[in-house]
Amino acid sequence: MKRLWYNGKVVSMDAAMTRYEAIGTEDGRIVYLGTDAGAQGQAWDEQRDLAGAMVLPGFTDSHMHMLHYALFQKNVALFGVESIDKLIQLCRARIDRDKPGYLIGMGWNQETMAEGRLVTRDDLDKVSTEIPVCALRTCLHIGACNSVMLERIRQLKDVDPEVMALVDFDNGILREDAARLYMDVLPQADDDYVKELIAIGQRDLNAAGITCVNSDDFRAIAGVDPLHLVELFREAEAEGKLTVRVYEQCLTYADEFEKLLAARGDPNDRESFFRIGPRKLLQDGSLGAKSAEMLDGYVDDRDNHGIPIYTEDELHDYIKAAHAARMDVAVHAIGDLALQKVCDAIEKVEREDPWSGHRHGIVHAQVTTPALLERMKALGLQAYIQPIFIDADMNIIEERVGAEHARDCYNWKSMEDLGIRVSGGSDCPVEPFNVLDNMRAAITRKNRAGTKTYLPEQALSVEQAVRLFTSDAAWASRDEDVRGTLELGRQADLVVLDQDLFAIDPDTFPQVKILETVLDGKTVYQNRA
Repeated sequence: MKRLWYNGKVVSMDAAMTRYEAIGTEDGRIVYLGTDAGAQGQAWDEQRDLAGAMVLPGFTDSHMHMLHYALFQKNVALFGVESIDKLIQLCRARIDRDKPGYLIGMGWNQETMAEGRLVTRDDLDKVSTEIPVCALRTCLHIGACNSVMLERIRQLKDVDPEVMALVDFDNGILREDAARLYMDVLPQADDDYVKELIAIGQRDLNAAGITCVNSDDFRAIAGVDPLHLVELFREAEAEGKLTVRVYEQCLTYADEFEKLLAARGDPNDRESFFRIGPRKLLQDGSLGAKSAEMLDGYVDDRDNHGIPIYTEDELHDYIKAAHAARMDVAVHAIGDLALQKVCDAIEKVEREDPWSGHRHGIVHAQVTTPALLERMKALGLQAYIQPIFIDADMNIIEERVGAEHARDCYNWKSMEDLGIRVSGGSDCPVEPFNVLDNMRAAITRKNRAGTKTYLPEQALSVEQAVRLFTSDAAWASRDEDVRGTLELGRQADLVVLDQDLFAIDPDTFPQVKILETVLDGKTVYQNRA
């Protein structure tokens, strides 16, 4: 079908930042960019009057967890909960309503709850003493369990002793790798359940104007083998049921990696809706959990340098295996010590086996130093950043690293100025995948309430912020030649907004409405309000 959108403000987001009145698509490609008058000289199967609305390339979230998000939509979301008492009420209400065989929640943050402490076993025993309950902190690096869940975890077989040592059975706290043990207790999800989660996730993503995600899903659903998940995504695509492009950030263990490579498909494929992307690795924890690896420790505990996930030799070997297969790596590193270790490993791997075309990257890159940023640039590392993180983290960063070192954190403009490739994501469900709110944070450096600003000198321009979720995000997944900009012949992925982002106050971005989302020339979301 040949479709036309006219009487609008179409911004190309290419280097020229050209503006057009109309855009036309056919067979999944952009076939017209120009004036309304020029478009009327052609035959169109469908025409839409934009009435002055803005058209941008479809948004991309460059790091998130789509299936985790959907899982918590089906269980209980605890984001923004103001107290442990309220958390207990929400969980009990869900059990009373649905009578589930288990309950998984996520989103609490002790920093913003009235009690100011971690959720514990005793708290969740007030939710239920009959079914397993696990409530994960917003960062996913800490979980709290009730007694039923803890007892079932205690009975698990073949758990690495080092992982089991991260379980505080007295208080019901799971940390880092142990925070995934609840999944071994849950019943195995069947294919229909997984497909339902895919449908839930992409439905909500489309409503946010998102047409592509770089998503880490391999460890999201209990009992689902990563390679079988690949099959399920590909089945959904073959059935025409994928309405978002998925570039999978693949969290794989050593014994799975060769199988992953065999299932990888053509690395040069730019057309499939589901593609295997970089190998995902985690090197440390989070600031909120005080498990991010820090060079100088934490202000109130200088001997605590965080919790490393891998030894330096293991990290090197994991990166080397992907590098040798000419697969990028995306390594979670929040603390400066973790970032230093990743730089060391990549520098060594590149010295052993030069590959000028790699696009290895750091997921988060929150706590940095000027020297580490210079190393990232020299090594050609990209940064997958989450601007919205400053909403919560600006309240704790000085408490964690001190006022002086806090000035080295979330330094996005410094990254841009150095020429480091930067793309924007949400890490959803850690934060909502509201792209417009994410842009607001990048531009204003303010919290959502507008009451506090963090390092305003590190603010990005409106153009830079929009690029984080369009052209720069397309580069992150090696797609810069086919999408991320509105140019003739590019994939017809569009988002229609009711206001011009370049003409309004960035503080008001979250009030802008998504009117329509178009994937491959087909409308996958339309605002009926």
